[in-house]
Amino acid sequence: MIDALKINNINNAIEAFFNKDSTIKIVPAKELMQEFIKAGIFTKDNKNGKPIRDILRELDRTAQLELIPYLHAERKDDNTFWYFKPKNEPAPSTPYKQEQASIKKETASQARLLSDETYIIDLCDTVLEQKAERQKRFDFLLGDFHKDGVSKTKLPVDAFYQKYNLVIEFKEAQHTASKEIFDKPDVKTVSGVNRGEQRLIYDQRRASLLPENGIKLIEISFDMFKYDSQNNIIRNTQLDLLKVREILKEISLD
Repeated sequence: MIDALKINNINNAIEAFFNKDSTIKIVPAKELMQEFIKAGIFTKDNKNGKPIRDILRELDRTAQLELIPYLHAERKDDNTFWYFKPKNEPAPSTPYKQEQASIKKETASQARLLSDETYIIDLCDTVLEQKAERQKRFDFLLGDFHKDGVSKTKLPVDAFYQKYNLVIEFKEAQHTASKEIFDKPDVKTVSGVNRGEQRLIYDQRRASLLPENGIKLIEISFDMFKYDSQNNIIRNTQLDLLKVREILKEISLD
């Protein structure tokens, strides 16, 4: 039997949560468990939100989901994912998890656009008068075996200039500084080494296989430029462009 008082208290707690931050448009039901506990609706959480899920499932079973007007349910196969949203907020047009993945992808994309790698490759584009193919992959340049012991991933390169048959790799600090600064030595990749060691293996593989397959390779390190305490390039486009011209002098004259 549905406890009407408990449902009313749940609604009040949800409303108070959204009133505290109007920028929040949707939240997984389990993330409000601490709010429900503070309101005295539940005494404790268990199994990452099971108390509120049990109530929502009972409402669903008895066709009474409308008793919580903040509720949004996403159904996939035999599973239902429960969320809360402001009362008058329309249902999201994309599944919550898909939307979150999209936000993460967009954030990563923006970070790449602002990175020193992008900055330096942009300068290389200017010097070579050709726009590089970024994150180019070659059939012969592969990573180690996946867990299945059969498949491998093609390793990307930072920039490929078809006109010059040239790859440019930008070396950030993690490619040159002590690996322990950037990587947890006890966390192993599928190849059985830590990420720093894996990065070194793949860097060496590029350095070996690209020339073997007739492709020139130039590595440009961050420490060829003026940089700050965080190993980020202190950008001076005029001076940096001169430095890149010097590095690529022989290529650009081909």
